[in-house]
Amino acid sequence: MIIVNTGNGKGKTTAAIGQIIRSLGRGWKVCLIQLFKGRKFYGEQKILAKLQNLDFYSFAPKHPFCFPGVSSEEVAGECQQALRLFDHIVEGRKRYQLIVLEEFNIALRDGYITLKDLFYTLDKADSRTHVLVTGRGAPAKLIRKADMVTEMKEIKHPFKKGISAQKGLEF
Repeated sequence: MIIVNTGNGKGKTTAAIGQIIRSLGRGWKVCLIQLFKGRKFYGEQKILAKLQNLDFYSFAPKHPFCFPGVSSEEVAGECQQALRLFDHIVEGRKRYQLIVLEEFNIALRDGYITLKDLFYTLDKADSRTHVLVTGRGAPAKLIRKADMVTEMKEIKHPFKKGISAQKGLEF
């Protein structure tokens, strides 16, 4: 299955982490390829890096929107590396029951990877491998291709009152 978690509300990554834990609990082999989340900065990264049966990769730790001065070319290069890793995993037929492509919707939205390239690899994936793609702004074509789509809708968020992200809740 292709699964998409998207929308402007909080919870896309949290739901993906829950899916990872559920899958690991069933003895599945899982791969997480993460974009734009720093390296060992987020609370979940500290736990996930310790889990067995989970291969965890992090690319493009800083997005230019959040970190002015970060080179878009460098970010694009790292996003391409992440996509090549996904393709290598699929081509190599390494057995994963779940592959999570964290924040890939952002990379698609911002043109760091193309939908054509992502679909090329998705179409080669083993039918027994589930792929979960997260991030705001999932393209309509990805939503149509997906088997399951969940949109997280923001109703209220403290950021709108000027309250910054809270350690332990949002990172």
